[in-house]
Parts: sequence; structure tokens; C-alpha cells
Amino acid sequence: MDTSPTNYNLTFEPDLKKFTFTGLEIISVNCKKSVNVIRMNCAELKIKSCIVKSGGQIIKSSPKTNEKKEELEIKLGEKIRGSCTIHLEFEGILNDRLLGFYRSKYQQNGKTKYLATTQFEAADARRAFPCWDEPEAKATYDISIIAENKFTAISNMPVKTKKKTGNKTIYHFQKTPLVSTYLIYLGVGEFEYLTGRAGKIQIRVVTTKGNTSKGKFSLELGKKLLTSYEKYFGIKFPLPKLDLIAVPDFAAGAMENWGAITFRETILLYDPKTSSTRTKQFIAEVISHEIAHMWFGNLVTMKWWNDLWLNESFATFMATKFVDKFYPEWDLWNQFVEDAMNVAMGLDSLKTTHPIDVDVKSPAEIREIFDAISYDKGGCVLRMLENYVGEPNFQKGLKKYLSDFKYKNAKGQDLWDAIGKASKMPVTSMINTWLKQPGFPLVEINQNGNNLKIKQKRYLLESNSKFSKGLWSIPLSLGLEKEISNTLFSKKSMSVKLPKNTIGFVANYGRKGFYRVKYDEGILLDLKMLVDEKRIPPIDRWAVQNDLFSLCVSGDEQVRNYLDFSDAYFDEDSYLASVNVAHNLASLYFRAFDEKFVEEIRSYTINYFRKILSNLGWEPRKSDKHTDALLRSFAISALGKMNDDSVTDIAIEKYKKFLKSPRSLSPDLIEPICSIAAWNGNSKTFNELKKLYTNSKTMEEKLRFLGAMCGFQDKKLLAKTLDFSQTSEVRSQNMQLPIMKIAANPYGDKILWPWLKKNWKKINKKVGHGNPLFNRIVASIAGVADDSMENEIKLFFKKNPTPGTERTQKQTLERIRINSKFLRVMRKEFKNG
Repeated sequence: MDTSPTNYNLTFEPDLKKFTFTGLEIISVNCKKSVNVIRMNCAELKIKSCIVKSGGQIIKSSPKTNEKKEELEIKLGEKIRGSCTIHLEFEGILNDRLLGFYRSKYQQNGKTKYLATTQFEAADARRAFPCWDEPEAKATYDISIIAENKFTAISNMPVKTKKKTGNKTIYHFQKTPLVSTYLIYLGVGEFEYLTGRAGKIQIRVVTTKGNTSKGKFSLELGKKLLTSYEKYFGIKFPLPKLDLIAVPDFAAGAMENWGAITFRETILLYDPKTSSTRTKQFIAEVISHEIAHMWFGNLVTMKWWNDLWLNESFATFMATKFVDKFYPEWDLWNQFVEDAMNVAMGLDSLKTTHPIDVDVKSPAEIREIFDAISYDKGGCVLRMLENYVGEPNFQKGLKKYLSDFKYKNAKGQDLWDAIGKASKMPVTSMINTWLKQPGFPLVEINQNGNNLKIKQKRYLLESNSKFSKGLWSIPLSLGLEKEISNTLFSKKSMSVKLPKNTIGFVANYGRKGFYRVKYDEGILLDLKMLVDEKRIPPIDRWAVQNDLFSLCVSGDEQVRNYLDFSDAYFDEDSYLASVNVAHNLASLYFRAFDEKFVEEIRSYTINYFRKILSNLGWEPRKSDKHTDALLRSFAISALGKMNDDSVTDIAIEKYKKFLKSPRSLSPDLIEPICSIAAWNGNSKTFNELKKLYTNSKTMEEKLRFLGAMCGFQDKKLLAKTLDFSQTSEVRSQNMQLPIMKIAANPYGDKILWPWLKKNWKKINKKVGHGNPLFNRIVASIAGVADDSMENEIKLFFKKNPTPGTERTQKQTLERIRINSKFLRVMRKEFKNG
């Protein structure tokens, strides 16, 4: 860049009646060469005046905005060089699209209220003020906000001075350190604060009026996390304060603005009386993720968005590590493997996946890579790397990286160099095989006595020779009760000799590596016995059947083999293996829902779930493990949808009691019980659930009832739920929920696609063009379509372009083909049985 900013002096005055704002800006700029044109980013802003000063003189200037390029171009009457200042006055809109400087609407005591807040990542700071809107253009900021007296204002730094003038107050905030535009925050509203301290740092939970009591859990956790991260990174938290802000309308889950983190209300506010176990865990994980960013991302920032994955996956990985320190009983690393690894492998076994390290040019392309590859696969690869170099070396390399690049920008390579130096291991060459190429390997193992023949190839669910290339540096570990061998496997094939008298082994021991394993029949027979006797650790019991199930979907294994193998898990006592076997059996049942052979699958599935429920019982107990609550609600709702008579009867009874006394159900059971009521219900049930939704006080409770309203068998009622989701009673940020739930309902498959086609323009308007949630809506089509509809779906998106979802569209079509092929293979297998 020939011209770069060094400081922004900004004053904003939002008007929450007209939904506009005015801004004054003085940018101190350094021109490295002599220039007569200055270009910066600017979108949806009206420039009222523009003055450029250089060397004490006013330089003649004419500003021009280009909406398409999102640019402000200032032509100068003469060439200038060195330092200058640009003085701008501008006006903008407080939009309702949840990006840039926007308005958020909420109800309080029956009154409609508004607040103003910002979301600038990736490239939307330009909608609030003209700027150089990219991560590398770091500058300092002096921010002021003028607000009506009934409001308070928040920014990244503490208030330096505030002064009343008539019915308004001017807030001047302290100068920020060097920071990227996407991390700046502005907030104006009728806020309430819950305040605490961690050492010298002031921490606050910020909410709309009447909600601070639900901020206690988050405040306490925030304090603990801040001090723990300071210790781990060896660097003090760089700002004087940290705000955790609950925003009623918010597209993402949370955003790591420096010193002013924003959250959806459901991800920050915890009420022990009404919140579920899952909510508590999710709040902890997200707060931990965002606080990790204060160092990794904010203090040291990626040079460009192609390293976004490192930013996000690192925060995901650290979040799990630190919450696990405080709540070891939550079994979080095992859950990480079940959620992050499963989701990432599901996406990464498609031909239409992308490498972790991906080239991005435009803001729309940046939005496309906020996906499971950037967050989840990245997190798994970091976990694999930490295991490969050892935890102490990983931490040492990390500390060095953060202290070398603080207040600057860095590339992924800088981190690999630091960890490579600390560990004296070939980190770069190993990790690049996982970052630069798409997909991941399948390791095939054949045993002959004590000799193992091992091969690797790219794993695809839809085989295709054009995409089958790839060679990875695989940390290959074998073990039984402990690790017995460990090598870096980076050729197409190799041989390994097992120690004498090995009675059996599992590969990818501890499931630290991001790859699947295919064993020969003999090894599988041994493994079935070892699983049954629990001779291998829980995570490996999970992995063996998880790989086997995936190989059924890709057509490399028979479903009956999987069903037979699942018998070994009948007395499984670990959450991880139980929940995954249960998921896999349920998914087979729902795939075969309309088929003649469904009974054979149902008998395996229903027996497995009944065993889980009889072990756990219906009511939460004092002696419950954290994960029991998660498993219990899954078992109840699955049995309800498989029409288990006794579960149905108990659930309906509990539902009737719940309608009379809402406190009679534990928060973890409300959604499963209400869904079973819907599954067996009629329009009366629909109205009851809708009323429960409308009268709920918290967003978390509302979403439970909205979820339950997607559980009907009656297609007319499902269509009613979808129509309801289009009304003003459902926030645009929650639009994807009913669509995803109805896609997963076996009775939703006939109605969802016609409804989406009919309402696409409305949805587009409601959710907002370019909103990342659109990808979830597009992806849900895979649940309700078969491959005979491929052309129709392609044609539909050609006529209704939805930018930012192009990659998801391709992935969705591929998933539809995989699902259809899998069903055909099952039909053949069970017909011949």
C-alpha cells in the first residue's frame, strides 16, 4: 500500500429513531510515495465533506464513491508525500442486516426498544466509516460517541471523559493500541452492567435491562479464563478492560472485538432454573474461544484472510483445552472428537471440499470459508500437531510467536517456524500436507502374522479417480492399552513389524490423527472382541465403529457388518462411543424409513436406545455425569420418533403435566418431551406449542418450542411451522433452525423443497443477502432431496443466485448423490439377505 493510516480520530452520533448515524473522521495517513489519488474502502456511506491537509496546507480534493467497488477515491489537486490528514464528514444507515453499524430490536415490558451495535468482520467496517478495511492496515483509534442521555455507549477502550450537553452525552474513549479495522466496536443502548475484576482488568457482562442476573456464570468464567490465558501465553492481557456484551440480534455466535466481545444472548446468559446442560457447556466454550482471540488474532493478526482458519481453529482448539481444565468432568476432548472431527470429516470427504489454506480475494469469498474446514478440521490438525511435537514444545513455540509479532501481522508459516524451532522437528513439511491439499487419507491395514502392510490414499465418499490423488505425512501410532509404535508415514505404503505376542492393536491410537482406518476382516474380528472386553480406550472404541460406519456410506463396507459389529457396544459405558453408535443406528433407521427392510434395522436401533434409557432412567439424578443429561434427552426423543409405546405414553403424560405446571420438567427434557407430543399431536398441539413459544421469556426457551414445532408427522402442520418462521415473531438470526429441523424430520421431505422454492425471495430478504446462515439453509436441502432432483436444484439456483453459497450448493448436490447411492446399495444388500 502506497498510503497507510496511522491513526483514526472518529466521532459517531447514531439516531435510534431515524436509524441513521453521522460521523466525523480525521485520518492521519502516511504516503510512502508521492501520490495524487488516495483510495480507501467505503460502502453505503454518503460523504458530506472532505478536506485533505499536508504540510500545514489545505490540498484541493474531490471525493467520489464507487458502490460496486466499495471504494472512496479522493483526487488531489497536487502530488503529496509523507504525512497528511484527511478530514471527512459522512452519513450512514443503521441497517437491520446484522452487519456494519446496525440496529437491534428487542421487547421490554411490552415496549419495542432499539440499540445500535457493530459487526465488522470480515469486511464491513467500511459501512461505518471510510477506512483501509483489511487486517494488515493496523492503526490506533481515538473514538467518541454522542448518545442520548438515556443510553450509554461502549467501545473497545474504557471511557476517558464523558460530558453532558443538553439531552445528549459525549463519550470520549481512551486511545486503542494498534489494531485492525475488523476488531473495532461501537455500541449504544439502554445497557445494564455486571462488573468484576481479574487482577487490574475490569470485566463486565453487558445486557439489556433486567438481564444482568443471568450474567453471573459468564462473569466468573471470564475472570478465570483471562488469568489462565495470561499465564499460558506469558503475556498480560493488553487492554485495561474486557466487556462481554449480549446482543439480541446477532448473525454469528459471537465476535472477538478487542476488549468488547459481542454474543448472541443465548450464548452469554445462563439461568440455572431454565437453561439446559448443553447451553451451559456451549456458553463456556464460546467465551473461552473469544478470549483466546484477544491474543491470537487481535494482538497478533493474520496478514490476510487466507489464514483465517488459523485464527479460528486455534481459538476452537484452545477453548476446548481451557474449558477442559476447569470442567474435567465434562469430557470435552471426547466431545470435541465427536463434534468437530465428525463434522469436519463429513465435509472433507467430499470432492467439493477445499484445502484449509485457501486463496481468497473478495469479501464474499471470505464469508464462504467460515466453515467446518476452517474451524473444525483446523482444530483437529492443531491437536494432531500438538500431539506430534509434544505439549511443552507446542506452548514454547506459541509463546515465541506471540511475543515476536505482537501488535503486528503474521503468516501461518511464522507459527510453524516457531514450533519447528522449539521442537527441532520437521513441522513445516509435515503440516503443509494437511493444509495445502484438500481432503484427508484413509489408511488401509492388512495383517500377516506379526507383519502389517499399510497403504494410504485419499478418502472420498463418492469415488472419483480425478480427485483421488494426495499424499500425507501421517503421524501413525498403534496401541492397545498403551501406545506400542509411532512413525511418520509419508509414503504410499510401508510395512510395520508388531512386537512379539501382540494380541491386537488399534491404529490412530487415541484418535489424534485426522484420518480414517480400514482394517482387514481378521483385524476387525479381533477388534470386536477387544471392544466388547473394553481392552482399548473409549476414544478408540468410538473410532473403530465410526470409521466402519463411514465406510458403509462410501460403499466399501456392508451395513449388516456394521450392525453386527455394533453388538459389541451393547454394554458400552463411555458417552463418546454410546452416543456415536446411537447416532449411526438412528441415521440408518431414518434413511430406511420408507423401505421394506426398515424392521431389521429398527430392531437393532430400538434395542440399543432402550438399553441406554434403562441405564439412565427418565429423571436427572444427583449422581449423573454431565454427559448423561445430553445422552438421556437424545435417547428419549429418538425412541419417541421410533414409536416406542412406553416412551410415547410417558412422554405424553409428562407433556400434559408440563402444560399445567411448567416447572415439572427439567430444562434438559423440555424439547424432547414437546417434540414427542408434536410427533403424536394435531393442530391443538400446534397451538399449544406456538403459545408456549410466544410467552417464553428467554430466547433459549423460545428456540426449544420452535424446535418442537418441527416434530409433527402432519405435513400441513409442518408447513404451518415454516410459514410461522417467516413472521416477525421469529428473528432472522433463527430462520435456519426450523428449516434444518424439518429437513431432518422424515415427514418433512415432501414439503420442504417446494416451500423453499416458493418462499426463497422472502427468505432472502429476511435472512439478508450474504448472511452466513444462508449456507445452513442451502445445506439442509440434502436432507430432503434425492439425485433425481439434481437438475431441478441446479436450475433453481441458476435462476435465484445466492452469493456466498456457491460452494455449499455444490457440496449439497454431492451429498444428495451420496445419500441416494447409499440407499440403493442398502436396498440391494437387504433384498439379497
